[in-house]
Amino acid sequence: MRKKIRTATEKAASRRKARRGRAILARKARAIETIASGSACDAAANLALRQGIYAGKIYRITSSVAAKQLVAAVVALLAEEFGPAPLEAFRRLQFTLPGQELFERMGKVRKTLFARPELQALVFAVLAEQGFTAEANAVDPARMRAVTSGGHLNPLAAPAYTAHRDTWYSNPQAQINWWIPMHDVGVGETFSFFPALFDVRVANDSADFDYDRWAAEVGFQNTSGLKAVYPSASGFDEDSALPFACQAGDIMLFAASHLHQTAKNASGATRFSTDFRTVNLDDHNKGLGAPNVDNLCTGSCLADYLGS
Repeated sequence: MRKKIRTATEKAASRRKARRGRAILARKARAIETIASGSACDAAANLALRQGIYAGKIYRITSSVAAKQLVAAVVALLAEEFGPAPLEAFRRLQFTLPGQELFERMGKVRKTLFARPELQALVFAVLAEQGFTAEANAVDPARMRAVTSGGHLNPLAAPAYTAHRDTWYSNPQAQINWWIPMHDVGVGETFSFFPALFDVRVANDSADFDYDRWAAEVGFQNTSGLKAVYPSASGFDEDSALPFACQAGDIMLFAASHLHQTAKNASGATRFSTDFRTVNLDDHNKGLGAPNVDNLCTGSCLADYLGS
């Protein structure tokens, strides 16, 4: 009799697992939508786009002329630092330069991008192309990211590979993330979303993060290697991961509160991308945005955004 009860329990658990698996697959299937650049230019379409993002939708925007111009400008910055060469040559610098030197010089490129107004103006061109006006949005300046092949094997880089929501770093619930690959990328070179956990509480240590302390002691453009709090998730369902591939100049548009995790790049070359963030100020002031299900951090980074 005991064996029959155990078997029935196991069958019930198997059915629950199967149902959960089907639900995860269904949510993955509708999570990423591809749209053409400029398809949400008017106010009504832009509002609908934002509302979809706040509800968990992820958009891949293709054929953006402005995004490709931004990518070209960032590649030109790399050429200023490392000498004229195609992007593919910069992707292999990790094999010819000492690690610390590469880290420091990439840091110089990131700081240059962050500081030059004419380069940040290209960000506003990307926004305008998609119907996001400078008057309506606070904008976090563009940043360049370089994820080396095998970088996940370095213990010091471990925080960069943990699953997290950007809102755990004191980013507003109305924040929208813009991520642009600088070259074609496969699923093993990007990052994964966890759409099934978008509005589900996940265990995390965001309560340890305070933005004012972070800005004073470390900062996002810091290359000093100082230790800091990097909020991350724990005990979540990693099987619900949704990786993706996209082409150079595509734009991945998603809510800052989406749980996501950088892929462990084993492609044999550094992955380059650029990204920035926007916050519609009217939405923010009205308390609109993605749901906050588990964010316990303190402070706000919004005051550091352009136009805030």
